[in-house]
Amino acid sequence: MFSGKRHSLRERLGLDPWSKKRRFSFLPKGGLRPRIGIRVWLTALFMLVTGFATATAYSVAKPIFEDTLTQVGESSLRRVGEQFENEIQKNDNLTPARLKSFASIRNLQWGIVKVTDQGGTQQQGNLDDWDTAVVEKAVGTPRPQQSIKPIETGPREGQDRATYAYPIEVTVDGKNELRAVVFVEYLSESDVANAEATLNKIEWIALIAGALALLMSGFCGYVVAELISRRLNRLGFAAERLAAGNFDERINSRVEDEVGSLGETFNSMAASLKDAFSQVEQEKERGRAILDGMTDAVVGVDKDLNAIFLNPRARQLLESSDREFHNHLQEVLAKTRYAGPVTEPRAEAKGDGGDRIVEIRAAPLEEGALAILRDVTEESRIERTKAEFIANASHELKTPLFALSGNLEMLEDEQDGKHRAEFMNDMRLATDRLQSLAKTLLDLSRLDANAVTFSLQEVDLEEILHEIRRDFGFTGRPLQIHAEEDFPPVETDPNQLHQMLTILVDNAIKYSSDGSPVELDLFRENGHAIISVSDEGCGIPESEQPHIFERFYRAQGSSRADGTGLGLALANEITQHLSGKIEVQSKPNAGSTFSVFLPITERKA
Repeated sequence: MFSGKRHSLRERLGLDPWSKKRRFSFLPKGGLRPRIGIRVWLTALFMLVTGFATATAYSVAKPIFEDTLTQVGESSLRRVGEQFENEIQKNDNLTPARLKSFASIRNLQWGIVKVTDQGGTQQQGNLDDWDTAVVEKAVGTPRPQQSIKPIETGPREGQDRATYAYPIEVTVDGKNELRAVVFVEYLSESDVANAEATLNKIEWIALIAGALALLMSGFCGYVVAELISRRLNRLGFAAERLAAGNFDERINSRVEDEVGSLGETFNSMAASLKDAFSQVEQEKERGRAILDGMTDAVVGVDKDLNAIFLNPRARQLLESSDREFHNHLQEVLAKTRYAGPVTEPRAEAKGDGGDRIVEIRAAPLEEGALAILRDVTEESRIERTKAEFIANASHELKTPLFALSGNLEMLEDEQDGKHRAEFMNDMRLATDRLQSLAKTLLDLSRLDANAVTFSLQEVDLEEILHEIRRDFGFTGRPLQIHAEEDFPPVETDPNQLHQMLTILVDNAIKYSSDGSPVELDLFRENGHAIISVSDEGCGIPESEQPHIFERFYRAQGSSRADGTGLGLALANEITQHLSGKIEVQSKPNAGSTFSVFLPITERKA
């Protein structure tokens, strides 16, 4: 059912030198459109940029030339207005004679215009025509206004009329009314014609210059593209050979520019890839040797549960197991897709080699799953033997103790003092021997936990917490660390502390639902470093909390996870040897928080 497929690293990465080659192309794989070379792209780009620049320059220059004539007229009219306003400031007594003299000197038509509903009437002056809108705006503001507009009909058709209007106030029949002093100047048609002819000439010159610029830019673009294309094709060919696995491919460039720098980078990349693939092959072989030498069976499957890797121990185990165990292993591997890491502590494997008990630890991978199978038949036998020994030892302890207790009660009625003293002395010696036996059993449990040697040194507690989070990373459970800033080192045994915290975190994970977070907090309080481990699990009833640190004691609800009842007892013993203590706060179905108090030794200055 499970069979291994071996593929080389180059085959899995698509670098098999015997595989079908692909031509270097800028198009997506499988594209059917014709490939456009860089020569066409750069030539078109050069011409496009030149054309755009020419058109932009022409569009900017043309309005400037078109506005030249208008600006000349506006400058002249502006000067007329400034001169007239200076005259008024010198003497605000305006008379027709003064207006006529001012206009004659400057070759202007003049007049005093009254604004009416029909557009305005000339009361004095020699105006032929004027811009009614300018006059109305000057009177309505009231502020001086001016404008230049082309004449489209009449004897002056083709010329431009410049109108300047200055608002004044006159008294008529005792009432103040607004009038406008108007000056008009006509720009000759020859000025406009000359400007248009010049503008047309400039347009033709610009068109010819633009065409020549396009031709030159296209030629230059093609030449530059040809030079770049040849060097890029060389890079593409080298990249194809590199992708095919020829890591000795190199590019020699005599020009030190960007493409030359790219070639040097390519050479460095090829050398680095050669070294990297060599190291990968070495690591692959080393990893294969490690896996092949493992006493545990390792099985890797793809997303379809087909075996892609089996170490020798896994082949041996699966070949000697029945189909029922194979099906169960597939169910465990499939379960990792939605349940994350899965542990099956006691799976029965029947076969030619006899009945065995196998521990299955499976975890999901990106494209499949990985399982580690460990034969725990002998361990289970040892544990069963140990449990039977403890039960038998307890029975052996209780039986003589009850007998001794009964005999002592009976001796209370003994009248002979000498016999009574001798018999009670024998009972006392037997009791001492039983107590010694009980102490020996307790010492054995401590030796099994390796809680004997404690080496104190300065330890960074936050670093210990991060190590524990990394250790439990395979479970997929979120471990959130909240540490107080600038926490000082604490003098303790890092190995024993790590073991003790591992027990607490392991319990928090086992007795809480999958996916719920485990909180690790580190802070100071009253000269102690406090490390708390919090979960959202089943909790512990208040009546059982005083007993949870006792050996072989299992609280209500602990049947949902594996355990012997020795973990918290061992954690408590380690903490006490480190001059600390453990406290618990818990409520049923609301989670538990175990807090470890360690003393902080003040540093001497």
